Parts: sequence; structure tokens; C-alpha cells
Amino acid sequence: MEDLEVAAIDSLTRALDLHSLRILVAIAETGSISGAARSLGFSQPTITQHVQRLEARLGAALVIRSARSARLTPVGALLAAHAPRIDASLTAAATELADMLGVRAGSVRIAAPDWAIAGIVAPVLGRFQAEVLGMRADFIEADPDEAIDLIRAGRADVALTSRFAAERDQAARIRRDGLRSSFLFADEVVAIVRADDASVRDARVVPASLAERPWIGGAATATDRVMTRLGANAKEPAHRVSSPQAALALVGHGLGVTFLAESSLAALVLPPGVRAVGLDPALTRRVLATTLVEAADIPAVETALRFLADRPPTATDMESLLDARRRHHAHGHRSRFVVPAHRTTPPSRSPLESSDMSLTLSRTSRASAAAAGALLLAACASPQAGDGAAAAASIESITVAMPGSLSSLYVGQEAGILNYYIASITQEGLVSLDADGALQPGLAESWEQVDDVTYVYELRDDATFQDGTPVTVEDVVFSLEQARDETLSPGLAYYLSGVDTIEQTGEEQVTITLAAPDAAFAKNMSTGGAAFITSKAFWEEHEGRVGTSEALLLGSGPYRVTEFVPDSHVSFERVDTWWGALPDVEKIRVEFIPDESTRLLAAQSGDVDLAFNVPLAQSTQWESLDTMRVEYVNDLSYVGMYFNTALAPFDDPKVREAFAHAVDRDAVVERVLRGHGEAATAIATPESLGSVYSADEARELLGSIPQYDFDLDAAAKALADSAHPDGFETELLTPSTGPQLGTAAQALAENLAQIGITLNVREVPIEEWLASLDPGSEYGVGFMWYFSTLGDPAEVPSYLLGAGNLSNYENPEVVDLLTQAGAESDATARIDLILEAETLQAEDVVNVPLWWGQSATAFGRELGMDEYSPFAFISAWPTALHHSNG
Repeated sequence: MEDLEVAAIDSLTRALDLHSLRILVAIAETGSISGAARSLGFSQPTITQHVQRLEARLGAALVIRSARSARLTPVGALLAAHAPRIDASLTAAATELADMLGVRAGSVRIAAPDWAIAGIVAPVLGRFQAEVLGMRADFIEADPDEAIDLIRAGRADVALTSRFAAERDQAARIRRDGLRSSFLFADEVVAIVRADDASVRDARVVPASLAERPWIGGAATATDRVMTRLGANAKEPAHRVSSPQAALALVGHGLGVTFLAESSLAALVLPPGVRAVGLDPALTRRVLATTLVEAADIPAVETALRFLADRPPTATDMESLLDARRRHHAHGHRSRFVVPAHRTTPPSRSPLESSDMSLTLSRTSRASAAAAGALLLAACASPQAGDGAAAAASIESITVAMPGSLSSLYVGQEAGILNYYIASITQEGLVSLDADGALQPGLAESWEQVDDVTYVYELRDDATFQDGTPVTVEDVVFSLEQARDETLSPGLAYYLSGVDTIEQTGEEQVTITLAAPDAAFAKNMSTGGAAFITSKAFWEEHEGRVGTSEALLLGSGPYRVTEFVPDSHVSFERVDTWWGALPDVEKIRVEFIPDESTRLLAAQSGDVDLAFNVPLAQSTQWESLDTMRVEYVNDLSYVGMYFNTALAPFDDPKVREAFAHAVDRDAVVERVLRGHGEAATAIATPESLGSVYSADEARELLGSIPQYDFDLDAAAKALADSAHPDGFETELLTPSTGPQLGTAAQALAENLAQIGITLNVREVPIEEWLASLDPGSEYGVGFMWYFSTLGDPAEVPSYLLGAGNLSNYENPEVVDLLTQAGAESDATARIDLILEAETLQAEDVVNVPLWWGQSATAFGRELGMDEYSPFAFISAWPTALHHSNG
């Protein structure tokens, strides 16, 4: 660029000021000088003077005035178009500067409409108060448009808004204005009707069939949206209200019907005589959190976004919707996604800390929240029973470094993979899994499947809880009943959703009857599934609040919990009450170290005896330590790309095919995973077929499913044959706990750019990524990262292809094949059904397998482990540890 051109641009830059740009935007929006003055709170002469001064500095007219109106010239319109992003960037800079200088350190302001306060905002404010030190959260009640304006003006940090699927123009405007919207959850619009309305008998209703009744509308309802869908058949509201409570009251008194979103009902109780039913077809609303792009990494804002995405509100008294949720989550909750590193104290910054350093530390802490692989070691293949008086332990204590953190020890309340690792140290199931994933005795010394739906377990008579009380049939029945309660144990209930009854049928006998055959159920009775047996007396003593730092956890395993400090550490001590042989290790201290560099430093200092899930990017550094050795194992994980077939342009199979051909799996495995993984040819992993086929046979079978090789020419041709030959722009989220997913996604983006597709890859906290795994999400393409705890061949395919799947993929033949596979008892026939379903989905290009993963575990040179396998740390895994000569 010539020097004169640089000087001219510099002169124009210095001529601009933020206040004048805001005035131009206000003139464009209001259409007059007087309107802009009212909007900004200034006098009309002041607005005129600012415009005139800017015109003089630029040497160009900006506004064309008439007697009653004003409009921008092309130059003025150009500046107004750029103004929102400039305004947003400066506001974000000022906000972060205030945070760093301590002017408003550790605070976040959430702007939300009234319907979101009770069910969404209030729980988040409560979490800030209870869990976060040094941070404060406040809220401002504001309608959606006002909330967005507060963000632009720097008077709020997070705005809660909602939009329906068709409102894409609003999403585009948000991006243009320098704002970012994060998807939180999707909820359905429901009809609120009288319970005695004889014409509404089913769980869902066609809105047009309610046309004979008065409709209740208003800003607090979704009635206007239903009217828009119905078009000419819509019914004008007879009443308009400003709150959901008012709408419910009118329905309760027989004055009509109304339509509300689920989240509007989250904190309300339906009046007597009123019921909520779903709509046919369903109408879905997306709830979003909007921030300034540059503000999203401010610690308090980031924490607010994590909390908002962590747990969407649950509607009550809507059986049709809850049934739909159960169908969708029946497999979703069985996946052991990487648990987030819960952070109760924000990362500290000195006011003069360099911005570069701050960014590096922030990214490191986020990315190291630990890509926890599903290593499940039942390596203790059914320990031999002992008299509890074995020789003294040869290992006094060990320190385990966990790559994440826990806020609860009870898997029913927090069901990340790390929770499974911890709970299985102290609790047992009716059965256990050995190194091959096969069933072995646990609290039940024997069991029998007497027919397709009935399982009978005979308890051992020498099992004792760590407090010295015997394990009884009553305790087992009680524990499993609590586990299948969706309120008490949301992390486990879906494992047991197919259970009909759990009964005591003998002095030491428990019988479980299913509602329908389920070939995968038997393994659910292990600690890889849903069976974490505790004492009924202990549960009732603590009123169900188990797994906390006060109550701890009680089980029948070889170790008892002695201390738990959430987000810090948990300690265990060997007991002599266990029915099995006394383990070698006497004491275990598990340190929660989310930051991967801090964990490596601890190992270098000799403070770590065992480290789970060593990050592959650091594997060579860990391997170089004299005090540690690193072992790798296929971890039953699956990474793949999936498409939301309900969203354009991904409703076009040719677009999906273009993406499929743009992925270089082999390069990702070699360069990103450093060879510690395998290019996937199917959703099911080779290990999941291990009950029937050898590893080579399994790979050959899975390789017979239709494949899409890396071929950019084929990708370009598929795009040219699609309805979007000129390309498009889209976004893909990756979890901060899986940096390898982000790197792979960036490589995909580079490939897609060569054929005219812009893929924006955005790393987000694990909570936001988990929230995006929803069929109502507004993201058309995503990466799935799924860890199987049980290694069942139908587990991942059923989650990705079954009813209510993420892709909105509706193929009755596939659903029927998976249903048959669920009931099929012959393992070979079952695998055949699964492979047939995978073949059909591959032909439709709905999921594109990328890789099957490996996990790395670092062991101290003097610490050995029996039968290290894909089924890693489950079923009393410390009993497999022993002294080693290195």
C-alpha cells in the first residue's frame, strides 16, 4: 500500500468517533433527527451539531434532511453498517478493562425477559452464590430487544433471548452487530387446555382443532407464533396477557386455551383442572444467550454461559413431552461425555498482566479440562474372596491425578466419566465387568436370565457396607429404585427406563423384570451402568443428599471415602469389611488437576503415581519422565461428524456428501492424534463386536459399510450437484475439553474452503457443547465425541440413529432394525442388524465416522496394574494395582 494511501486511511480513522457513529445508527433506525435525539436522550441541536462536525472532518455528506425526516447518504450508510461492530468491540474492551482494573471485578449482568427469570436465571444466580468465590451475578428484567440493546450499550453482559427456526434473519443481524449467540436449549410450545376437554384426548393436539375455543395470547405466550404457522386458519386471541400465570388462570376458569413454551412453565404449577399437551406437528423454540464476541472470554461471563448451558429447565406435568425426552435421552445419558472441570474460583489476573499471557492461560485452563476417555478396567476380574485379614499392604498410599473435577460423588447426580472412576472405588453393582468386558460376580454371586425380560440375582451372604452393616436385599431394591427416579438420579434413570419391577423374591434374591426385552440390560447392573448399591439407612439419614462433602458416599467396596473437597480432591482408605481379597494399596488420594500443564509439572516433581487421560499433545513429554511410563489402550470412544437434516443446507444429501469427502481421516490420526487412534469406518467400534469376531474380522465387517474417501474433487462435484453450488457459510462447535477435535475441525475447514464453503470453528466450554447436542439446536453440522462404558455394539448407533436422534434423521427401517437389535439375544444376529442399520445411514450420509480413539494412562515406574484393557477404571479398579519393579 502506497504511503499516501496509508496516510489518507489514517486521517479518516482519526476523524471518526464512537458517539457520532451511534448517532448515524439512530438516524437510520428512526428515520429522523428528532427520533435519533429521543432514542439517545439528547437534544435535536446536539445531534445536528455532531453530524455536521463529522461531515466537515470527512468532507462528505452523511445525512439527507427533509422537513419531517432524514436518511443516510451512501457514505453515512456505510459508516452505520460498520458502527455496531466497532461499538461492540470498544464496549467489550472497556468491560474487560474494568474487570482487570478491579472496577467491576468478578461480576456479570444477565438481562432476561420475565418468563426466563424463575426457571433459568434464578438457578444460575443461586449457583454463583453457592459455588463461585469472588464473583457476583445480577440480573436485569428486560424484553428480548431491550436486552440486546443493553448488551450493545455495555449495560449488560449476557442477554437471554429466544427465536423460532424460521427467524434466521435475526441470527444474521446478531452476527453483523458484533454479537455472538450461544444455543442453550430447545423447548416445545404446548397447548394449555382444560383437563375435562373431551376433544383433547391424546398427548398431542392439532392447533386448528382448537379453533372453536377462545384463544389467549399476549407477549407472555407463544400464541402469536402458532397463529403465524396456521396463516389464514389462525384465530385472533380473545384475551391478551402479559404473564404466563395470567394465561394459566384464564384457562383454569374456562375462558379459553393458550400456548406456552416449556421454559415458561418451568417454575410454575398448573392450576387444578388444567393440562398441557404437545402440538402436532411439534413447534420448537430455541433459547439463546447473547454476548459481545470479545466479552465471551471474560471469566465471569464465561462462567455464566457455562451455568446457563449446564442444565436446561424441565417442564412438568407434560407426559407427551417427557416421553419424547426419554426417547431422545435414553441413549444420550448412557454416553460418558467428558466431564467439565468445574471451577469455583475464577482464574486470577493481576491488573497489569499482559493480554497475551491472559489469553494463553485462559485457553490452557479451558482446553485442559481433560479429554477423559472411557477407560474402564474391570481388570480385577472378580477378585478372589478372602477373609478380610490378608497380609499388610505393600503400598502405603498413592496419588492419582484426575484431568478434571467433580462437584458430587454420586453418579446419579453427576454422571461424567470421572464420576464413574471415583464411585467404583467405593461402590459395587450386582455384577462387575472383567478385562474383556464380560460379566463377573459382584454383590450377586450368581444370576440367571429366566426368560426374555426376567433377571434373578442371588446376593452373596458376606457382603458388608463400610460402616459394618450387612448388605440386604432391601438395600439393593432401594438403591435401584432411587437410581431410576428421574428427579433423584437424572444421571442414571435412563439406564433403568425399561425396567418394570424390582422385587425381593427370596431371602437373598432380587428379581428385575423388564417391560420389553433388552439385550444390553445385563451389563447395566454393573458400576459401568446404573447399579451403585448403597445403604437405605445411610440414604435416609442424609435425606438423599449423598455424594456431598458432608455426607460422602457409602458402599460395599474395598475402600471408604474419608474426605471430599469438591473441585479439589477426594481421599479413600482401605477397609477390612470387603468380601474380596485385601488390596495392596492402603490409601488413595485423588487430586483434581484440570490444567494439563500443572498436572505434568506435578508428575515431573514426583508427586503423581497414576494419571488418567494423558493429553496426546503432551504424550512425548510424559513418556520422557524417568519416574513414569505411559500405556495406551483403545478406549471404546467414537468421534464422528453428524448433520442436522432438518436444517438447510444440510437437508441436501449432496451437501452432506461434500463434507464427507472433505475429511482426511488418515491425516488426522497421524498428525493430530499422533497415531494414537484409528480412522473409523463405522459408528460401532471393533471392540464392541469382540463377543463374536476377532479384531481383524470386526474391522473387515465394519469396513464393508459404504465409505467416503478423502477426495476434494469428489467433494467439489457433490457441492456443484447440490442446491447450493456457490457454497455457503456455517459454524461448528468443538468442546474445550477436546482440543484434538478443534484441530481436526480446523483442518476440515481448510479443505472446505478450497471448494467454496466457509466453516467457522468455535471452541466452547463443555457445557455449551453438550447443550448443542440437541435435535432442536440451530447448528447444522457438529462433531460427536462419545465414550461407551459398556462396549455394547448397539449403544452408539442407537444414540445417533434411533428415535429422537440429534440429526432429526427419520428412517423407519433403521429404527426397526435397531429395535430388533435391542431385543435380539443371539450376538451374531444382533450385530448383523446393527451393521444393516449403519449401512442405510451411511448411504444417506447422516453420520460420517472420523476416528476410534485411544487413551493414555501414566503409571509410576513402581506401580503395576493387572490386565490393562479397554474396560479400564470400573469395578473396584484399585484392587488390580500392585508393586512393580518398573
